[in-house]
Amino acid sequence: MNITLNKNSIASLILAITVGAIIFRITPVHVTKNITVIISKNRVSITDIHQKRDIISTRKVSLDHVDLYYKGKFGHPKLGNIAKASDDFFLDIDQTFKVMQDGTYEFLVGSDDGFTLVINGKKICEHTHDRPYSIQSCNIFLKGGSHRLQASYFQGFGNSGFTLQYQTNGKTYWFGDDSPNLRLD
Repeated sequence: MNITLNKNSIASLILAITVGAIIFRITPVHVTKNITVIISKNRVSITDIHQKRDIISTRKVSLDHVDLYYKGKFGHPKLGNIAKASDDFFLDIDQTFKVMQDGTYEFLVGSDDGFTLVINGKKICEHTHDRPYSIQSCNIFLKGGSHRLQASYFQGFGNSGFTLQYQTNGKTYWFGDDSPNLRLD
């Protein structure tokens, strides 16, 4: 087969590359939908995780895992800023999960501003006010079976981010990613 390059074949190639680039650009980003988070924009400034909420809008977003600190700002590595706001919003998670083996599980909560983490109705850790992004270790003994995790985060003003991981058998996983000892229901 003889291929000759002429003006028409070069123009066709450029057109095909352009169409391919446009299709790639307009195709929505996809992640596995493991966890639903609720993001609520507050009418007034937020300074404490427990302050009374005055919500003006709410949206649900499905995530693969809780990694919302991208390049120093609130955002998912693939989905970008899912809050569609920069300041004064809450994020809430209510997720059941299953533990395969009794043991002490370490949850690593990273936040730039405040959060609270509750498992089976028991608060296991929190940071109530503003702070720069920091990771806090929260330990709890869990028996095999189903459990309920509830997390709340607030973004007040300035930089932002929220992450949730867990450790089991010396390995760290994003909350949302299954491991041999912990799976989402």
